Amino acid sequence: MKGEKGNRVKGEWLKVKGLFLLSIFIFQFSICPALTVEQEQQFTYYWYAAKEAISNERYPEAYVLLQFCDELKPNDVQTLFYLGAMHEALKHDQEAKDCYERAYKLAPKGKMSEELPERLKVIYIHEKQWDKAIKMQDAIDKINGYDGYSAITRYRIYAMANQPKQAIKEVDRYLETDPNDLRFLLFRIELTELTKGKKKTLYALYERALELDPYNTMVLNNYAYHLATHGGDLTKAEQMSAITIREEPNNATFLDTYGWIMYLKGQDDLAKFYLNKALWNATNEANKEVIKSHLEAIK
Repeated sequence: MKGEKGNRVKGEWLKVKGLFLLSIFIFQFSICPALTVEQEQQFTYYWYAAKEAISNERYPEAYVLLQFCDELKPNDVQTLFYLGAMHEALKHDQEAKDCYERAYKLAPKGKMSEELPERLKVIYIHEKQWDKAIKMQDAIDKINGYDGYSAITRYRIYAMANQPKQAIKEVDRYLETDPNDLRFLLFRIELTELTKGKKKTLYALYERALELDPYNTMVLNNYAYHLATHGGDLTKAEQMSAITIREEPNNATFLDTYGWIMYLKGQDDLAKFYLNKALWNATNEANKEVIKSHLEAIK
């Protein structure tokens, strides 16, 4: 166990090493008060001594040297960023956040790498500061442009924040740029079901998803189950559900859907057969309870 812990710590420090060696390219200049010639020489000495220490994996030494640098130049963006990385590796969460936030305020916005707002975004998500996390994604988009990564990040932030309407807006925004992205269609389907959206909208999304991937068993199953449980076309539901159990004959969820459709069509014997088979294959307790409730409805 001690060796594993040591390896994890070393792994964190190695991340710092990689980031430090990249530092020269991240921030073009810093806003610092004027130093005396002697102080400037001290800063240069400590900075490059810290760089050498990190290159040779002498991380505690580098940590102390960077603190000296911060004392001399409290507004030096590179120092703040890598001192924050040191704190992060040591699990000093608040100190890391303070350093990153100071660096972000000082860094010239037109010459900043995405690494700084990316790290702050992760911290804000961990702290459930959703609005701040979105602002950091905005900052990243100004650097890299809006893309699928940005869209999925925004979707996940709003989903974690329990703001499904905002999540829908983000998914729709991306689908306008790429209407054939199946991942985002599936996100949209999930959100439409979560918010109890209109059946017409939901079914159109399912149909579009199946145009892109006709044998997606999860889409087929969920579409069939929704039709069956919301007064939809049972014949269509049966056809789609039948495909899923032919593809995955031991999938308890798919067997449950097919069995329930058989029950709704008045074929109790077939319903019991497939529901019992579903119960036999079920491993999840919550899933078992649903299947049992379906069997009890037949008796």
